[in-house]
Amino acid sequence: ISGSVSTVKSDQIEKLKPVRTEEALQGTVSGVSVVQSGSPGSKPTIFIRGISSNGGNAPLVIVDGGIQSLDDLNSINTIDIESISILKDAALTAIYGVSGANGVILVTTKTGRKNQKNEFAFSTYFGMQETINKLGVLNATEYAAMVNEGSTLAGGNIIYSDLTKLGVGTNWQDQVFKTASIQSHSLTVKGGSEKMTYFLSGAYTSQGGIVGGDGKSLFSRANFTSNLNFDLTPKLKFIVNTSAVFLNSKGVAENSFNSILGSAINYDPTVPVYNNVPNTIGQYGFSNNILSEIYNPLTKLENTYNKNNGFKLYGKFEFQYQLLKNLKLTSRFSYTKYDDNSKSFDPLVFWGVNNVGNTLLADGSTVAGSHNSVSSNKNSNFNFGWETFANYNFNIKEDHHFEAVAGASLYKNSGNAAGASRQDVPFNSWTFADFTAATGANTSTNSSGLSGYYYQYFNKKSSVFGRFNYDYKEKYLVSFNARYDGSNLFGKNNKFGAFAAGSIGWVISKESFFNVKAIDMLKLRASSGSTGNDNSTPAFYTSIVTGGPSYGSTGNSNGYTFGGVFYPGSTVGSLRNDNVIWEANRQTNIGFDMVLLKNKFAITFDYYSKAANNLLFYAQPSLYTIGTLPPPSANIGATKTSGIDVQLTYNETIGKSLKLNNTFTFTTVKNLVTATNEDGTAKQFGGYYFNGQPQSVTVFEKGHAPGYFYGYKTDGLFQNAAQVAASPTQLGAKPGDIKFVDVNGDGKITEDDKTNIGNPFPKFIMGYNLNVEYKNFDFTAFIYASIGNDVYRAYERNANYTNKDRSILARWTGEGTTNNAKNPRYTFNDANSNIRVSDRYVEDGSFVKVKNLQLGYTFSSKTIKKVFSKFRIYAQVKNAFTFTKYRGFDPEIGGGTDIGSILNVGIDRGAYPQARTYAVGLDIKF
Repeated sequence: ISGSVSTVKSDQIEKLKPVRTEEALQGTVSGVSVVQSGSPGSKPTIFIRGISSNGGNAPLVIVDGGIQSLDDLNSINTIDIESISILKDAALTAIYGVSGANGVILVTTKTGRKNQKNEFAFSTYFGMQETINKLGVLNATEYAAMVNEGSTLAGGNIIYSDLTKLGVGTNWQDQVFKTASIQSHSLTVKGGSEKMTYFLSGAYTSQGGIVGGDGKSLFSRANFTSNLNFDLTPKLKFIVNTSAVFLNSKGVAENSFNSILGSAINYDPTVPVYNNVPNTIGQYGFSNNILSEIYNPLTKLENTYNKNNGFKLYGKFEFQYQLLKNLKLTSRFSYTKYDDNSKSFDPLVFWGVNNVGNTLLADGSTVAGSHNSVSSNKNSNFNFGWETFANYNFNIKEDHHFEAVAGASLYKNSGNAAGASRQDVPFNSWTFADFTAATGANTSTNSSGLSGYYYQYFNKKSSVFGRFNYDYKEKYLVSFNARYDGSNLFGKNNKFGAFAAGSIGWVISKESFFNVKAIDMLKLRASSGSTGNDNSTPAFYTSIVTGGPSYGSTGNSNGYTFGGVFYPGSTVGSLRNDNVIWEANRQTNIGFDMVLLKNKFAITFDYYSKAANNLLFYAQPSLYTIGTLPPPSANIGATKTSGIDVQLTYNETIGKSLKLNNTFTFTTVKNLVTATNEDGTAKQFGGYYFNGQPQSVTVFEKGHAPGYFYGYKTDGLFQNAAQVAASPTQLGAKPGDIKFVDVNGDGKITEDDKTNIGNPFPKFIMGYNLNVEYKNFDFTAFIYASIGNDVYRAYERNANYTNKDRSILARWTGEGTTNNAKNPRYTFNDANSNIRVSDRYVEDGSFVKVKNLQLGYTFSSKTIKKVFSKFRIYAQVKNAFTFTKYRGFDPEIGGGTDIGSILNVGIDRGAYPQARTYAVGLDIKF
């Protein structure tokens, strides 16, 4: 191999005991960035060698060679995995053509062996999860004092006349954080005869949530797998792999406006947990000061109802025929079928006397014009791939070795989605929350009584591909691979494209002149090539009818009311560009592999660079103008990405009983946007958060890292009126306010002074995995570090009556008290807008986490050996320690791999933190 590839074996995965497969890649593989969330079963954000696209950056996932992409590794039972290989450079990914630009994850599942006796394996563990830390917020007395100060400095009245009666009040974080359970159980059997091998498994995993507990936040998965290999004749082999997965979940609002944790941080601490106000309904207390948007988090939890049930069936049918001694033909049909149903219920709620969000009054009657509602959604998807290819291997004069692959493939992905919402669920109850039970109807004054949508989509692709490898005496290596793809996903003038890559390698240690005793093997590698990315939003390459948000769809979610009756309808939402093509990614890789000291020490080093072109942005309006519609997109954006991957391993046996295995990974990534629209002025902004006002903080823009933090720089605090007068004009500024930097030098603080104030992506990431075996004991420790990433603290609402971070106690109270821009004066009248997007809220999110500690013992007594070939017990702590300067719950804040999600990475709106887990388990084989 002369390309860049990293592999994780089953024993490493089993030691980590991950709920999701992606967890096993974090820090164990160089060049791969994985950002996890604490929400049960949630999908981690995963990038292979950085961010190159403003469309989609998700890697391609291939299971057992199946051409279909599962997209979501959550469906795979980790106990079934034999190995995971990460293909990182074009030398290995170009053969995947238009889907290879973001890297490829190859998952190989387990099989039996010929003439193997039945081998059963049973694994189980139980654990409890808890929150690692809580935020420092004001207690009731401190809060009341700050409210009084803010009101009086703004010219208002004292709100709390007697602080001595308040005490510490309620810390709402203590109320919403719960201890949650986690468990996993699996049973496998494998074996084989002379003409058949098999691997069968069944598993169940359940993970509760620490926010709200198992009753409100829960993920469960049941897996069943059957891998069968048959030798039908001496030359013909038939392989059937089938996996069925049942997925169930329910969750709470997280890392969003008014999430559960956001409410717990900001809610009034003077409010008691339970309602003690006579003649009012509701179990939990309410505030007489906070009357909108921010609610008692326990009331929010009590009124959170949702569920999602999914079923996925995937696998392959494969024939392999040995036509000649060195020529094998393979034909493979792979498929994925997925269906899910989800339902949510928004009941009528009493939030407190005079609260503007009430849909119920204090006496339990309904607020005029208010309705509860139920929403139901259904998705159905089927994708399949069929590919046939030939492998031909031959030698010339013994020293010249050739390997060739050539084939063709077809792929189709199709599906549909439907949903409906209806008001007026009987008895305001989750028990009766069903679309068929609700009675809501549209009227001339209420067009929301009944609504729905439906859309269909499909995409298809046909391809031919080939690969050629050559080596001379395993010393000089040459590889070339190519693919020609045709896809309906793009403009009619650019349906087909070619992708190719080549690589060379030189095993210097095989040269006669190389005589370094300490070096067992040294190989130099270099590769270059092109790949494609077809993860772009469909609206870019086809006309969209509103109500149908997916490929070539028709929709009816828009509509009109005539005579009090709602009629579904559609309208043109966007225009197409027939010249749109996939993103093109040019990649270069230079590296080496070295083994030292009689195979005790190994190092792999790679330098890589990627230049992505054809990113989709809106063209100048003058090119396309039809009424008020936005112009169609064009391939006018570009990015550059570069960095290094390093992986070190050290294995040592000391005496007869002590074995050490160490693995260290190190990755750097530098991302840069080099083009957007024609004049480079286009910006894509991230989603809003509500820090007292709707604000956006992240931007995808030329000349910067994708998704960088965009806001005002600060320069301390104004200490007196003279400083305010002598500084650039800053409307509303008074002593004690933040002094913002006049970046453009025009003498006034305006929107034009916004600039780069932080980067949510790290400068480098590291992982260290230690495995120690001493006699019957084994110990595993895994440490992961992310250095240089910033976090934007967006969970503070900064309304007059919301709770505050304890740092406010160090606020400016007069000239000379502080010049820290993070602690301006506090007042209800913030005319200077100290809460605007600025580096005041940017914190160093670097962290070091002890992700896994595990101690095991394997019994070896003769009695045990008579029954079990392996009997091991262990205790484990996951997320044992976190070392960081960040003051929030967790500095590891992901988003996703599409642009909308990338622009959420590093923004803490009250993100769901990862839990510390204590577990005990048992692994046996017999």
